[in-house]
Amino acid sequence: MTTERRAAAKLATPTINLASIVYGLDAYMRSRGADVGEALRRAGLEAEDLIDPDRRVPLIRYLELLEICADILPDRQFGLKFGAQYEPRHAGVVGNVALASRTVGEAFATVGRYLPTMVDATVHGVEVSDGIAFVYSYYIDPLMMAYRQKVDWAIAFGCNLMRVGLGDPRWTPQEVLLPQLADETPAERRTRTEIMGNNIQAGHPWAGIRFDAALLGRPMATADGMIESLMRHYGDLRLAALPDQRGEIEQLRREIARLLVKGETGIEHLAKATGTSVRTLQRRLKDADMNYSELQSDVRKTLALNLLENETLALGEIAFSLGYSEVSAFNHAFRRWVGQSPGDFRRLRAARSTAAMARKSEPSATE
Repeated sequence: MTTERRAAAKLATPTINLASIVYGLDAYMRSRGADVGEALRRAGLEAEDLIDPDRRVPLIRYLELLEICADILPDRQFGLKFGAQYEPRHAGVVGNVALASRTVGEAFATVGRYLPTMVDATVHGVEVSDGIAFVYSYYIDPLMMAYRQKVDWAIAFGCNLMRVGLGDPRWTPQEVLLPQLADETPAERRTRTEIMGNNIQAGHPWAGIRFDAALLGRPMATADGMIESLMRHYGDLRLAALPDQRGEIEQLRREIARLLVKGETGIEHLAKATGTSVRTLQRRLKDADMNYSELQSDVRKTLALNLLENETLALGEIAFSLGYSEVSAFNHAFRRWVGQSPGDFRRLRAARSTAAMARKSEPSATE
């Protein structure tokens, strides 16, 4: 693989299929007296992007679109409300194969498998500990943490998938974990509680929901063996059609990110997660002109840049989330990546953000 192709595999712009994630946005905005056309123009998107099942656009434009919609309405809880009313069957392969799955556990497993057909650079995981299931997701891409509407959308959609699958429209998780949570009015808090439940904790590295692990074995009320088989076949075809840079390398990046959260940093863990041997994995990476240490370092860097955007997270918690046992090791690695300590990097970004907001609030010369 050439140096150029190698760089492209690392820096490929994450993309998303809007048709499977914002279906009905035009009607939603219109019912609230807003024009989705304005939101699309400001986000650099076209109307066709919302309905074409094969078209993918840069992920950053989707994140900006949600924030713009919240600004236009205006409604700080736009992502929360839009996600809560979003029917899982409109979420492409991911939603339909999840609904048709036999059990709740299998439904979430299929979400993780087929998520790349919807969006790149995203990790979805299910962990069970002490009888509690934790379903979470996050982006493996820097500077995504500042976009808050997408987190609310994802959590609200996950809750809605559970309600539909269990046949219980009033179901809420035992606990919701969020990276950040802005101050809310009593009315906004009531709305959030109705959708997410009353145990909402902020300051966690990844957004997710916790619930009784016994529910993973609960049959899905929407289970359908024939539809599941058809959608899995279609989903596998969509996965196979993804470009190489969003195929093998992207899969390895997702698995590395998932393992780092568990503290499993060795290549043997990645080999096991991908169903191959260490020797075969090393050969695949060599064919891509890469090595494991380099790829893991790249994933750690992008995750670190993301997590540092959340000022509520302590550096020790970030270091632990990246698989470091000591903050000093994280500090050393971060200095190697960007030339300054993570604390200095965070302070500098905060100062720049404050200065930018001050300039934005200043009256223009024409006013």
